[in-house]
Amino acid sequence: MEQSKDMANDTSQAAAERNDASLLEEPEDPTRILVPGQTCWRIETAERTAFLVDGEAYFKAFRDAALRATHSIMIVGWDIDTQVELVRDERASSDMPAKLGEFLVALLRRRRKLRVYVLNWDYAVIYALERQWMPTAEPGWRRHRRLSYQMDDHHPVGASHHQKLVVVDDAIGFVGGLDLSKSRWDTREHLSRNSRRIDADGASYAPFHDVQMMVTGDAASALGDLARSRWLRATGRRLPAPARRSVEEVWPPELHADLMECRIGILRTQPRYEELEERREIEQAYLTAIKRARRSIYIESQYFTAQAMSRALAQRLSEHDGPDVVLVLRRHCDGWLERRTMDTLRARLLQEVELADHYGRLRVYAPVVPGEEGAVPVAVHSKLLIVDDEFVCVGSANMSNRSMGFDTECNLAIEAGGQTRLQAAIASLRNGLLAEHLGVVPETVAAQIHTCGSLAGAIDSLRGGERTLADGCFDALSLSDAMIPEHALVDPERPMAADHLLAGMGFRRERVQIARRALWGLSLLAGMAMLAAAWRWTALGQLLDLEALVNHAQALGRSPLGLLAVMGGYVVGGVLAIPVTALLVVTILAFGPWLGGLSALAGSLLSAITLFGFGRAMGAYRIRRFVGSRVELLSRRLAERGFWAVLLVRVLPIAPFSVINLVAGASPLSLRNFVLGTFVGMLPGITLMTTFVGGLEDAVREPSWQAFMMVGMVIAAVWSAVWYISGQLQAGQPAPLAPESSISAT
Repeated sequence: MEQSKDMANDTSQAAAERNDASLLEEPEDPTRILVPGQTCWRIETAERTAFLVDGEAYFKAFRDAALRATHSIMIVGWDIDTQVELVRDERASSDMPAKLGEFLVALLRRRRKLRVYVLNWDYAVIYALERQWMPTAEPGWRRHRRLSYQMDDHHPVGASHHQKLVVVDDAIGFVGGLDLSKSRWDTREHLSRNSRRIDADGASYAPFHDVQMMVTGDAASALGDLARSRWLRATGRRLPAPARRSVEEVWPPELHADLMECRIGILRTQPRYEELEERREIEQAYLTAIKRARRSIYIESQYFTAQAMSRALAQRLSEHDGPDVVLVLRRHCDGWLERRTMDTLRARLLQEVELADHYGRLRVYAPVVPGEEGAVPVAVHSKLLIVDDEFVCVGSANMSNRSMGFDTECNLAIEAGGQTRLQAAIASLRNGLLAEHLGVVPETVAAQIHTCGSLAGAIDSLRGGERTLADGCFDALSLSDAMIPEHALVDPERPMAADHLLAGMGFRRERVQIARRALWGLSLLAGMAMLAAAWRWTALGQLLDLEALVNHAQALGRSPLGLLAVMGGYVVGGVLAIPVTALLVVTILAFGPWLGGLSALAGSLLSAITLFGFGRAMGAYRIRRFVGSRVELLSRRLAERGFWAVLLVRVLPIAPFSVINLVAGASPLSLRNFVLGTFVGMLPGITLMTTFVGGLEDAVREPSWQAFMMVGMVIAAVWSAVWYISGQLQAGQPAPLAPESSISAT
């Protein structure tokens, strides 16, 4: 561990020396946006730069560059799928596989000195169904000794590694919103139906839009430093840097460069974690650029939930001579959960920004293309900011709080600084993107901007075709929607300690009770395991036939009225305040792991709804007399936080199961939020209980030291986690937070 820290310090020191060198070469200019150490990490020269719009361009450019690699290919991503097809053109070369995993292995066999390093985010369980399961198990993916695949979980709890970068021989680097993953490839036409826009399983997906940057030279070498530092922190091993290669050796000859010899700013988001300091360079660059805008601000983003960004835009829109603000956003997020969270947060911020638009300079659009049954939305996944013709920033960071301070991100930026050739390249990129969305050619967009004198006016004059930018298609904020979440929970700006989470939900005072009740429940499970062991190896086995009791429980499960009896037991048990843990154990023993788990969930819901009804019928006054004075505070919290409060009290044992149900019924909480929160919150506990009881049953039927040791290890691991969380909660010390930046304050 000390060696890893020393390596990290060496890397940080080298980077700091390069920053100092950059500052000496280029005196600080108060009018500039990119300043190393403030709004960017480093500024390095790229001999060639290209903007790659949409997946077809990026995947082909990556493949062509990789074919020229001789030393190393480093892939760092949020998601990586070995089955994604890089090229889908019949004219493409057939001597190399199209799928990523097979392609990399074929490259390694062709180049004997080449090494491939893949660093993937060790993703949260919530994304398990959306991502490739165990990519290392795919045929050929780990059969080569020079292919190294690692998962990176070196980040705060709840955060993610969201950087999307690829570096080839430290000579070419790619940064943007695109991962080498499924459901990303598309052409700039974004046809509503495209037979080539399918995943490896043959499933088609919606039109998909994104932007990537490709750089060379010192800028690519700096990205190599960043990738190697991530690898070092994730694995403790240092990767060697390759020898410098000329651009001509690695640049795909068919690819046109948009810029030659330009300065590239490298921007990061890095949350405070262990030895790592907080870096909010992307946020500070965005805020500075928005503040310096004179004529227009053009944004493409998957999300729009960053509060600092919305305040900055609202400030500029309220000014008499402020710039036009054009937001191109995804119409709806993926999945019901993101729609009820991120879309709701977006609606709130859009409402605030619209209220500040005193002079009609705000435009909020979603791109659509014609389909057989009407307009088809294009899934905007790009993360791009263009200010006037002076500044462009492309990368992995969304306009969300997470991307500004909670997840790791990487962006690249170019600042024109008054240079005509850079201004022309930035304007060309923006006009090309608008032409793509509006179904016209870039020259038409440029001409309309010149004629109208404003970006918003030009878009207004070009809209209306079948392929266009649609407005008025975003859901309005519903004040009656009880599911509106808190930014701190859904889209946090910084890492949050457990104590902060409880405080945010209004449950800080209950941290001691949570720890005590959790330890009591685990002690009960440990006692059951000890009883089973004592029955096997002591005289207790002669007094109590434990296996017979298990058989009786299973006989109940097989009887015609077994399920009805168990459901009734949950209702009666809830009324009598019998611990729900005991009911879960009996149910799982009676019906087995799968049916038992489902029955336990159904019984818990039935008991909860029944007591919820009792609480609503009795009213808050009678419940207060029955349960105690603390019911009023708990009731208010449940009503204020809705679904999220119910979810939290199901996951954390804040109060007895029956008490929570009665209090919830006596509060203004809706039945819908109560049932949904109970269902989602009970799932993890019931799943763990099913695993535990199944292991304990095996130990009883086929007793062995190994079986009991396995049960004991499960209990010990969970108990250790509870003790740790208990210590954190009882300490009551918030996580250290970095001071607000001066730019944020403005």
